[in-house]
Amino acid sequence: MMLDITPFVGFLRWRDLRKARDWLEQSKRALNVDDEFVRGYLLAFYGMVSGLEGRELSVIKQIIDGEYQQEKMEQLVCDLRERLSLKFRPRDEQGFDTAWLELLQEFVKK
Repeated sequence: MMLDITPFVGFLRWRDLRKARDWLEQSKRALNVDDEFVRGYLLAFYGMVSGLEGRELSVIKQIIDGEYQQEKMEQLVCDLRERLSLKFRPRDEQGFDTAWLELLQEFVKK
């Protein structure tokens, strides 16, 4: 885990996207944004916020709205863990998948 994303998840749940973006900007300052892993990690979180802003259907919107069943989220967690175990994957993709894994774990445990 790179960051404690609990506040970010709370902002997403409440759909307080301004606070979610503020949290991302503040957290970004504590990370090495020149690192490929970090760039992918942050890209995923920014994408989650964008997914909630738009009108189109997105995975994050379905998760927040409770339309993703627990079993489906648990399967996504397993799939992401498997992808992360593949060492040949680019660092930015590993960061992206890590961010999604951390977010899903927050939803699975609640």
